[in-house]
Amino acid sequence: MKTAGKIFIIASAVLLAAWVLPWLYTLISLKPYSTPFTLYSCTVHDFTSLDRSDGKGFRFIDTEGNVHGDEAQPTFYASVLASKGALPDTIEGRKVTLEEIERNAIIASSDPKDVNRTKAPVYLLMESVPVRLELQDAEEAMVSRKDGIYIYEMASNELLKAKSDSLNAALKAHGFTFPARLFAGKPSHRKEYDEGWLVTDSADRLFKLKQVNGLIEIRTFPEADNLHPSWLMITEFENRATLAYIVDKNGLLNILKADGTVVPAEVPFDPRKEDLLIVGDMFFYTVKTSTSDGEHFYALRADDFSLVDTLERPYPKDFSIPGIRYTSGSDGWVKPRLRGFRE
Repeated sequence: MKTAGKIFIIASAVLLAAWVLPWLYTLISLKPYSTPFTLYSCTVHDFTSLDRSDGKGFRFIDTEGNVHGDEAQPTFYASVLASKGALPDTIEGRKVTLEEIERNAIIASSDPKDVNRTKAPVYLLMESVPVRLELQDAEEAMVSRKDGIYIYEMASNELLKAKSDSLNAALKAHGFTFPARLFAGKPSHRKEYDEGWLVTDSADRLFKLKQVNGLIEIRTFPEADNLHPSWLMITEFENRATLAYIVDKNGLLNILKADGTVVPAEVPFDPRKEDLLIVGDMFFYTVKTSTSDGEHFYALRADDFSLVDTLERPYPKDFSIPGIRYTSGSDGWVKPRLRGFRE
């Protein structure tokens, strides 16, 4: 019994040391590092990074080392330029206004922690045509089960059987096979409009469920049938040019346009391991994916999402002692993880 106790104490001490010593070394030796804010410029036609090293104000440096002023990002800083009377009336040979620039400005992001966390299969169902002019908080919720999608009134927790049966019958008529696999939506009244939920069935076909005047409309997307989505993000941007971003079975980003067409983008992205930031205007989108090794930038045309340019920014290599970690920046789970044993 004493031998077993000693073995337990020694094993616990070894595990504790394997966790604490690498963590302590990293805490002491790790140097702070930050990367500059970078966007593709519609005037310079290059990636430009914000630089304030002179302490005097904003300036932007392109990949060739050339220094530019606010004119390098006239759409991102449109309000500032307009307040100074310096907003150009023509960009890329196109007449522009502040209202048009703001309407076409988009920003979207994804964090692995949000993707990897365990979620209850409950999805708030909003009314897309509210009685009042503005969207209201959802009063109903969809619950996904193996044999269907069921709708509940949240105030009373009552199953709306007739509405649920009608929805499931309509889904089956559209070829939907249960159980549903992925859901993507933004059930918040703090947006311009509501597009409902994008849902994939057990065969990875894509559907949209949208409540209109109390009835749920179903839309299919034949062009997306071969994507086999692993991740969905509904957009609901003010310009209504797109419906969603989709990562397909090959780990590539695709854009689902408002007319239901799918445009593949030459952007590899693993939502379970990488951060995503998309900043766009009426001319170009800058897509940034961040991994543990560095940042990867892709410039896409706003009209056809064709790839224009790329930029790689690796992080500096820090020596790390192999050991055990119990947490990760990619999820919220506490569990043993081996780190630093493979490069």
